[in-house]
Amino acid sequence: MKNKRMLKGVGVGLIALSVLIGLILFSNGTLQISAEEKQKQPTSPNQVKDQAVSSSKKSSPTQITNADKTIVLTQLNDKVWAHTSYNDYNGTTVDHNGLVVSTSKGVVLVDTAWDTLENHAKTEELLEMIEKHLKKKVVMALVTHAHDDSIGGIQALLDQGIDVRSTFLTAKLAKERGYPSPNPTLDAKPVMKVGDTVIEAFYPGEGHSQDNITVWLPQHQILFGGCFIKALGAKDLGNLSDANVEQWDDSVQKVIDKYPNVKTVIAGHGQWGDKSLLYHTIDLIKQHTSQENSNHE
Repeated sequence: MKNKRMLKGVGVGLIALSVLIGLILFSNGTLQISAEEKQKQPTSPNQVKDQAVSSSKKSSPTQITNADKTIVLTQLNDKVWAHTSYNDYNGTTVDHNGLVVSTSKGVVLVDTAWDTLENHAKTEELLEMIEKHLKKKVVMALVTHAHDDSIGGIQALLDQGIDVRSTFLTAKLAKERGYPSPNPTLDAKPVMKVGDTVIEAFYPGEGHSQDNITVWLPQHQILFGGCFIKALGAKDLGNLSDANVEQWDDSVQKVIDKYPNVKTVIAGHGQWGDKSLLYHTIDLIKQHTSQENSNHE
């Protein structure tokens, strides 16, 4: 009987000792974790600010601007940049987007900076920025239509011996408006391979202008819609001086059907996004048509 009581006492003592050790270890562990967490936390307003800046840099795309901020290069991926230039339009500062595509044979430029027949300084500066930061020269350029915001800087390209291409209709309209004519090769040869990069031009029909085309980068699933496509922030169709609104929605639908795998769509003006820009453009066309019909009732 005495032995059983002794064993029972030892057992109770061991249980109590185990509980005590566990509490000590848990307490130390908690203190240690808390100390480590405290070391990770910012201890001053400056540290908070530094962490916010660091986080912002990780989430924001790489951007390069010129001195007066009239030209911005925004990196879309390791090979493709958007170039954005700014101009005054009816008393308001408006942006215009183009593309800079880096290939193993040099850079392909889609649309010039927003220049004019008399002044192509922004395109000259754009070429300098590309060569300085990408360490490559522009070897080819595509013009998506014959308006100033797409073709305005063509003389700057030709002055450097760059091969500037367009459709026959864009070349014809450019000449009529006093611009030098691009090489009208895109009708016969819409698909080009420049080094390791495939680029496809597509004429879907009239819309923003008679001659508007899109440019597709299949390896990157990026579609440049130019002024033919409207950004999600656009509330209307913009400049309709050369537009064919009746045909525009059918033309956009052709682009939707042709490029079902598009991931990024670049509009001529405003923020780029996904394929929802294509459907938004159709919605704006329907909205415009409905308003026009109401006005004529």
